[in-house]
Amino acid sequence: MVKKEIHGFISTRSRVLPELHATLYEFSHEKSGAELIYLDREDENKTFAIGFATPPENNTGVFHIIEHSVLCGSEKYPLNDPFAELLKGSLNTFLNAATYPDRTVYPVSSRCEKDFLNLTDVYMDAVFHPNMLSNPSIFKQEGWRYEYDEETDTLSCNGVVYNEMKGVYSSPDELGNYYISSSLFSNTLYEYDSGGKPSDIPSLSYKEFCDTYKKYYHPSNAKIFLDGRMDLDKVLALLDSHLCRFERRDPTVVEYKSEKKISPAVTVSYEISENESEEGKARVILGYVFSDIFDKEGQLASAILSDLLCGSNAAPLKKAILDRGLAKDVAMYTQKSKENVLIIEVRDADETKLDEIDSIIKETVSKMVADGISKNMLHSTLNAIEFRIREKDYGALPMGVIYASSLYDYWIYGEKPEEALLVDETIISVRKMIDEGRFEAFLRSLILENNHCAKVIMLPDKTLSQRSEEEEKLKLKTKLASMTKAEIERVKEENQALNIWQNTPPTEEEEATLPSLNLDDIPKESSRPFAKSTELDGVKIQLCPVKTNGIVYISMLFDASDVANEELIDLSMLSCALMNFPTEKRDALSLQNDVKSNLGSLFASLVVGSKGNVAKPYLKIGAKSLTSKTDDMIRLIKELLLDSKIENSEEMKKLALQMRSTFEDAIISSGDSFAQSRTSASMSEEGAISEYLLGYEAYRLLTDICKNDEKISLLTKNVNRLLEKLIDRSRMTLLVTGLDEEKFLRDLISVIPEKNIPYEKKATALCAQKNEFLLLPTKVGYAVMRGQNEMVSEKLGLMRVARSILSYEYLWNTVRVQSGAYGTGFTPRKSGAFTFYSYRDPSPARSLEFYEGASDYLRALAEEGEDIEKFIIGAIGEYDTLITPRVAARICENDYLSDFNKEDEIKIRQEMLNMKTEDLLTVADIIDKALENKAVATVGSEEHLNALKDAPKRVIKI
Repeated sequence: MVKKEIHGFISTRSRVLPELHATLYEFSHEKSGAELIYLDREDENKTFAIGFATPPENNTGVFHIIEHSVLCGSEKYPLNDPFAELLKGSLNTFLNAATYPDRTVYPVSSRCEKDFLNLTDVYMDAVFHPNMLSNPSIFKQEGWRYEYDEETDTLSCNGVVYNEMKGVYSSPDELGNYYISSSLFSNTLYEYDSGGKPSDIPSLSYKEFCDTYKKYYHPSNAKIFLDGRMDLDKVLALLDSHLCRFERRDPTVVEYKSEKKISPAVTVSYEISENESEEGKARVILGYVFSDIFDKEGQLASAILSDLLCGSNAAPLKKAILDRGLAKDVAMYTQKSKENVLIIEVRDADETKLDEIDSIIKETVSKMVADGISKNMLHSTLNAIEFRIREKDYGALPMGVIYASSLYDYWIYGEKPEEALLVDETIISVRKMIDEGRFEAFLRSLILENNHCAKVIMLPDKTLSQRSEEEEKLKLKTKLASMTKAEIERVKEENQALNIWQNTPPTEEEEATLPSLNLDDIPKESSRPFAKSTELDGVKIQLCPVKTNGIVYISMLFDASDVANEELIDLSMLSCALMNFPTEKRDALSLQNDVKSNLGSLFASLVVGSKGNVAKPYLKIGAKSLTSKTDDMIRLIKELLLDSKIENSEEMKKLALQMRSTFEDAIISSGDSFAQSRTSASMSEEGAISEYLLGYEAYRLLTDICKNDEKISLLTKNVNRLLEKLIDRSRMTLLVTGLDEEKFLRDLISVIPEKNIPYEKKATALCAQKNEFLLLPTKVGYAVMRGQNEMVSEKLGLMRVARSILSYEYLWNTVRVQSGAYGTGFTPRKSGAFTFYSYRDPSPARSLEFYEGASDYLRALAEEGEDIEKFIIGAIGEYDTLITPRVAARICENDYLSDFNKEDEIKIRQEMLNMKTEDLLTVADIIDKALENKAVATVGSEEHLNALKDAPKRVIKI
């Protein structure tokens, strides 16, 4: 029973929430005015979050920069970067912050009570007593700054958020999101980009930055969320120690009032490379505002309609547009702000046929409204959505963090926050809406009769990147010309002050202020699951021993080791084609509807295994269902694998074009992943296989195939041959989580025919150079360096601790803090390789030089006798993640693919726990040895290419 008053917090309300197996308690902090909600439920993982309404008034990204800056030292914890220090030595299950369009939230989570209290204390001091108000260097580091180069007499702009948003604005998806929101919600806070537009960020002054913080970051504006089983008395005492220093004041009210209007179409340009054709590359984004954030029934109904209309190539609206050749892909989804928005996004369209797209949308929707929507299909889609809601599987993300993300939607606008988490009544209401035939009227009002909508047309432009660069240089040149000598000197002095601050190590007294754990707080054994190996009817089976709350997860892995090199694209397209083509019994839409009605999911994908020096691709068939629905699972798997009719070359071409487009966008938004794939493909067969399946090589092959109908026809035939060849019991390994009954296993195995056709592994050749540059129209770059040596896997425990040191200290301070990259890190792998990487990096060439200095940095720490206990704790915490049943299934699958077992895990953990400072010398030697034959891949623009010290052996123009 929670007391009425606890440490200055007055209990104002409580509510039992059976749906969440929780009790909600609401408090108000009497002195400061802070609001608090505690969700008391059985979860060992504890979550704290503090949020503030932060409505932007311009595009300077002030709240985004504040979010970064408050974590750069505070009154109680005066280190330059307590956030990075916590990453090094905490058992946290979540540690981050996020700026949303209308709020900023700071969540932390941990299973360890001591760690949870430490994290909460640091975050409370950070948000209420940040050093940024007295140290302009923090603003210049995290936000933006001018830098003057005396040798070239040029001015440039740098800063972590500035570079992050340059990367964001290189993505057509992000660009489209900004313009549709701006158009729909002009004259409201959602007109602006809370992250900041790169062109506007440099107009933000330090004074405006500080004044904005003071206006919004006060306890009277704060909303604090606690979740999980915790000592509430202890936690509220801690919070009160921070809040009691403030006096209650009137909270800042977020004004929001939008105007219902049909906005005129907006046309904008987006960047494509000079190698690409502008033909057929237009994009159209349509936005329809249909209700406010509190309309949960409307949100769920719109999600159902989105899936029904555009959930696959067989869905009616998507099919109508694709069949007429008007575009290559169509997506439909709901976005939430203060109001709900339905988005229809049409990609890779013919610019001359945009009006026809509008007509097809209206024609298709009108026909559905007039003819009526299948109640069976509506119920099936709702079943699939409900399964995901009930499963509550968010990977390694803590449930408390998910709850926090949702409830602030309501809380900042004065509604009861728990309503955002409750779904039972909404599902009942929408089922009733289906049964009463009200979806047709909803769809009509949503699209056909909507008086609050907007349209954004995005046209490709090969010269946009070059023009933008030239405009930025001219702007900086003009700015420099207008500056007096005194102003230039001030820029130099400010950057010198920044450099001194960045490179001044904390004193022992400052380091001692940060709360920490010790090795006694660390579990000596890992809680990760390990599968039990068995065999049945000649099939190898892996059984994952975790509780799944009545859900069964299965993976059927079919050995495709006799598929190699460029023919791997056929395997890639097979995984894409399954579930998108008809079967002998029915069309694809009917099959998909059956899956939604009865299963959580049924899908095909690709995985690569590597045991020793032998690498293999696998076709994976995955499924999940309730234990009561396993007969349906078996029935549907059988139909999918034995009765699929993959014959229509036109449909295959649509899928190939969509996959190519997905790769194209990903290269720009996730350049580090593609660069890592290239370095791996230059050094290992496993990497080469992955490249042909999902990397640049797949993109290259699809580009070539899509130009030629004969190649598409051949691809279709090859995919059919592969399906016939691979679905053979002798090729299969079965992985099951949640049900080990022999009858189920035997029935599942019996679906797969025994062909026992002999096959031999084919070798896939390395397919990348060891020094490559991927040339893109992007304002920021990505730099990857890979080393490979068997000692990396032999000493993986030591390497994991080194990851903590290099990622959160050395690389953080050099690549991120000093150079301004948004992200960077060092990752060792079980395979015996490691990678250094940077993300949204203004100076990838400089980052490569920093990577080369990593081993010397480790040697210096060893010579200084650096205490590495916190790094050991952080490394173990990083690998002891939260494990949901689905995550457990994936862990067991990865273990099988890499031949990893419990003995390996015990060895690695003991190596981590017993690591000494002098072991850093061993790690340094391993890194040096591995880099003797290093691979480098860089992604960026011509400017980034020209800055490289070593000319790449190959430049790939995307």
